[in-house]
Amino acid sequence: MSVSNPEGKDSAPGGTQRRTGAESARRVLQLMLCFNRQNHTYTARQLAEEVAIPLPSVHRYVALLRETGVLIDRGSGKYSLSPRMIPLAQAARSAESLVDFADPIMRKLSSDTGETVILVRMINDMATCIHRIESPRRLRISYEPGQLVPLLGGASSRILLGSMSPQARKAHLSHYLYLADGDLRRLDRIEQDIQQAAKNGWATSSSEVDEDVWAAAAAVKHGREVVASLSVPTPLSRVTPEIQKRLISQVTVAAAEISAMISAIH
Repeated sequence: MSVSNPEGKDSAPGGTQRRTGAESARRVLQLMLCFNRQNHTYTARQLAEEVAIPLPSVHRYVALLRETGVLIDRGSGKYSLSPRMIPLAQAARSAESLVDFADPIMRKLSSDTGETVILVRMINDMATCIHRIESPRRLRISYEPGQLVPLLGGASSRILLGSMSPQARKAHLSHYLYLADGDLRRLDRIEQDIQQAAKNGWATSSSEVDEDVWAAAAAVKHGREVVASLSVPTPLSRVTPEIQKRLISQVTVAAAEISAMISAIH
């Protein structure tokens, strides 16, 4: 005698119920990953718009996250991550040994240049900021710790894309250009820029990721392998050709120092 599923869903391995559960978990994680240092408070409607999930579903997920202590109700329909998430951030920070090598050098670079300094790694084919040192002159940029940015534009992206095989790089860029309705003929020009960055060991960008922001980035290596990009972004308005040349030199030297520390220990 067969027993029907009370919800009308296939509970067998690989069935609809498992797929639905995985999709729900994915959506909950999407909501959690919306929060960062700059965007730390959201309404349910803002979350729905951010991740393109129906508002009724967002309300259910928010209720679940409040129940488990992940989100706090800040009043007026606004929510933020609770202090319960702090140990998770600390655990991620502790597991990223590259940050330990880079931190003192990044602090010195920030002090010497007077600028914000960021360290970016490639995680799942996305540029991910793993560490950031703020300058006294705060700068609003897309690269927040934990923030994922598509590898399509910017100095750090060129450095990281240079570590991929030509075939993987072409597939990656074609995918993102297609999603952005970009001209695929740009691939040749982008490829030339990436090859030049790989040859130099550094790259620059101007208003590519963030409006009116210029950046210099340099490759951090373990042996011959590029493991990260060290970058100094700065407002375009205060960067003269002389300052550009100095920042390129400073970030290149700092990246080399981090690389030497990694190679010495590993």
